[in-house]
Amino acid sequence: MLVGIDVVVGPCLTAVIAGPSKPKGELQRDIGVIALLQLVAFGYGMYTIAMARPVHLVFEVDRFRVVSAADIEPEQLEKALPRFQQLPWTGPTLIGTRKSASQAEMARSLDLGLQGADVAMQPGRWVDYAAIKDSVLLKARPAAQLLEKYPQEANAVRAVAAGHGVALQDLRFLPLEARKASGVALVASPDARIVGYLAVEGFF
Repeated sequence: MLVGIDVVVGPCLTAVIAGPSKPKGELQRDIGVIALLQLVAFGYGMYTIAMARPVHLVFEVDRFRVVSAADIEPEQLEKALPRFQQLPWTGPTLIGTRKSASQAEMARSLDLGLQGADVAMQPGRWVDYAAIKDSVLLKARPAAQLLEKYPQEANAVRAVAAGHGVALQDLRFLPLEARKASGVALVASPDARIVGYLAVEGFF
């Protein structure tokens, strides 16, 4: 879309306004307006892309959630641990969330949740993934259950297991949610690393 705006729309508009009878000054003014509009549109497009970028893949209670930059309120980001206060640009990082430290924090978290900010979108609750990997394995379900529900995915699951050197019985799964999509994340024990994804419903 951004390429279309700059490479297609601009020249087309220029061709429309150009004419041999138009005074040079007026033509330069019109071209300047088109160039300015293109720059504004391009800047807005780049801003939209930046805000929509996924920044973290967060384990939240019983699922993984993809969190984008737009999901994070700047004032909430200040409450994160120092190493999480800068949102990454190179792709989502795998992190987790901790339990509420007090009844007051639980109440605040519930209030934010009612406003649309799930636990995974609350920077004050973010922790390193290594700190919650036991919780991940506790909540993850055996891949065998996934194959019972979706036998058509058997080859894909076996390929993931073989590709990462994981025995099928050591492969587990958790639901994966994003803003406009859902699926499952395949998790390998004993270290709870994510080894693959499937575009199937994980809650069943």
